[in-house]
Order: sequence, then structure tokens, then C-alpha cells
Amino acid sequence: MKKILHDKNTDGVSADCPNYLCKKCGKCCKAISTQYSHKELVELAGKGQEEAKVFVEVFKRYDSVEAARAAAPQQVENIINNLQKYNPDFDASKLTIYYCPNLTEDNLCSVYQTRPDCCRRLPNNGWSLLPEDCGFKGWQFQQREKVKASVRKLKEKLTELNLIQEDKILPQYDKTVKQMKELITEKINLWEKYGAKYW
Repeated sequence: MKKILHDKNTDGVSADCPNYLCKKCGKCCKAISTQYSHKELVELAGKGQEEAKVFVEVFKRYDSVEAARAAAPQQVENIINNLQKYNPDFDASKLTIYYCPNLTEDNLCSVYQTRPDCCRRLPNNGWSLLPEDCGFKGWQFQQREKVKASVRKLKEKLTELNLIQEDKILPQYDKTVKQMKELITEKINLWEKYGAKYW
């Protein structure tokens, strides 16, 4: 169970992202969004949240969703459709879309060697929002399957633990069965918005 709880695949991040799959279309750099409003990002950056700070410092805001649509129509629609898919109450009029000012006319990164970590890690998991025709789509499918397999293993372990008294101590983890169940449930819940309940 130790491997299951600490398996890197359970966080959806892969260190072996095959960069050669990138088609260099520039779409993901021309239209970028986050789950946070611009105001929330600025607040998080002010509180020292490193990724928010980098995001606010590196990327530039479009004046409107329409301006973003003019630059990258397919990617903007892709962003809106995906945000609505995971949040039916999503209001597209409140969406802030950004672009990277370091993208060259031939869709290359002018600061590639010193690009920020958020760019180095993209796509950082199987659910990263990428253009529909992105070269990473097959790789993302594989990453999603790895996460699903990890979550299924966690569910199996949870089923096994349900057969043991909750106050029993598991010496190898120095935790009670109840604590282990809570820990495993917490890990599974990280993927709930992606449908982990049904995996």
C-alpha cells in the first residue's frame, strides 16, 4: 500500500513528457486560462503562491473574450466548452484569457531555454486543456489511464480496509485503519471532478 499512496502517477504529473510530440502550432500559447479569475490570481501571487506569481508576471491578458477569439478561435471555444463541462454554472463572460508575449511569429518560444516551470511541465497531466488537434492527445490519454488505474488500486485497498476494525493500528504505517481510509479517500477525491467516482 505504501507504493500506492506515494506513486507519482496518482498526482497525474509525469516527468517523462515527450516534448517531440509538440506540433509547434502555438495555440496553447495564444489562448491560456486558469480556474481562477485575474483578481484571484493577483491575490494568490500577493500571498506568495509561486505559480500564480509566475502566471501574472509572464502572461498578458486579452481585453476581452472576443479579442482572444480573434487570435485563437478554436482554442477559446475549447477552453469555454471544457470549463462548462466541469462546471455547468460557469459564466463565460467572467472568463479571463491570456497569451504569452514570448511566442514568435513562427510559433516558437523566444525564451525556451529559460521558460517558466509552468511551461516546462505542460501538459502536466492527462486533463491539461490543450488544442483539439494537439500532438499530446495520445500521451494525455495514456496519462489519464495511469491515473485511473492508480485510483482503482486505491479503491481496492479501501475495500480491503473496510473489512478491518477502524481502531486497529497498522504498524507499517503507524496509523489506524480509520486514518488510512481517510488518507486514501482524500487521494481519490482529488480526481472527483474528472469522474473518479465511476472508475
